[in-house]
Amino acid sequence: MRTLLLLALMECLLSGFLRDIVFGSGGGATASEPQHEPLRDAETGEVIKMWVPKNMLRTSSWEFQARGEEARCSSGYYKGKNVADLFPSQRTIYKELPNYGNSIWAYYYGEDIPGFGTTDWYITVFNIYADKNGRIYGCLWQKFPSEYRLEYGTSDGIRP
Repeated sequence: MRTLLLLALMECLLSGFLRDIVFGSGGGATASEPQHEPLRDAETGEVIKMWVPKNMLRTSSWEFQARGEEARCSSGYYKGKNVADLFPSQRTIYKELPNYGNSIWAYYYGEDIPGFGTTDWYITVFNIYADKNGRIYGCLWQKFPSEYRLEYGTSDGIRP
């Protein structure tokens, strides 16, 4: 009997059933689409564009981690927190905005496009926006082809 229970548990793990229970089944709302509402600077009200630095740190390559980070970013999880509360991998490069001392922190997740035998890679870039006191007022994310960072990324980042 114990062997049958062990086999049933293994089947659940292999089929992804347990993963769906723990991380969600993917039914309903998904975080795979970027925010459509533009983020505006807290002080000026100007629309903020994505910043993609060439030398930002890759945080992870696991799909479920990237989807979770997208969900946290889109749901406003980081708003009101301090930059010091972020993981060190999220605080490896930033730039200061010209007005008011606000800053943008950048990091990315690298993944392959889902499918059998694919060699297409993409990155999901995250920007976290903070005021001069380090209080986070926004988070944006967007997907790019993997080469985008090296071809079109900027080199204006500051390492803390």
